[in-house]
Amino acid sequence: MLEIHQLKAGYEDKVIVEVPQLSLSTGEHCLILGDSGSGKTTLLCTLAGLLTPLGGEITVNSQNLGSLRGSALDAFRGRNIGMIYQTLHMVSALTVLENVLLAQYAAGVVQDRDKAIGLLEQLGIAGKKDDKPETLSQGQQQRVAIARAAINSPLIIVGDEPTSALDDRACETVMGLLLQLAASSNASLVIATHDQRIKGHFHK
Repeated sequence: MLEIHQLKAGYEDKVIVEVPQLSLSTGEHCLILGDSGSGKTTLLCTLAGLLTPLGGEITVNSQNLGSLRGSALDAFRGRNIGMIYQTLHMVSALTVLENVLLAQYAAGVVQDRDKAIGLLEQLGIAGKKDDKPETLSQGQQQRVAIARAAINSPLIIVGDEPTSALDDRACETVMGLLLQLAASSNASLVIATHDQRIKGHFHK
């Protein structure tokens, strides 16, 4: 489902990180561990099609990301890759529910309020659906970000330090929710972090 071959990722002409080979089957999860500044975010943004590889290939579900441009790349990413950013990027003018539905709008698919509310219920924050993001705790905002990443039933959910700002209990809760959501849609998790606490949840 995910194939990486001789990937070089970075900005402009500067290579930050190289991955010679990586393959993930559908529903298989991968943890990328590394210190701050080691290139984890650069790698994730390249995997998600937000950065163009400086070399090599990334193939998702038999589609070479390097062959897509502009709106075609945006549409493919929106429907196949869910992203949980280290900075959660909530739109303050929108409610929690509207922030989740925004992912469907951006992907050009029909907005499904019932599905969004169902995800929020699964994540234990449906009661906050009409609230603005700034009224939520960090852990609650993290759950909204997970719902937004999962709403389009992507093949891959990519997470950039999704647990590093959470205490031990919240960390375990968020990892449990991520694994549960991934299992329900047969998605793969690709998580990059320096948080050693979640190592036990991954075998690759």
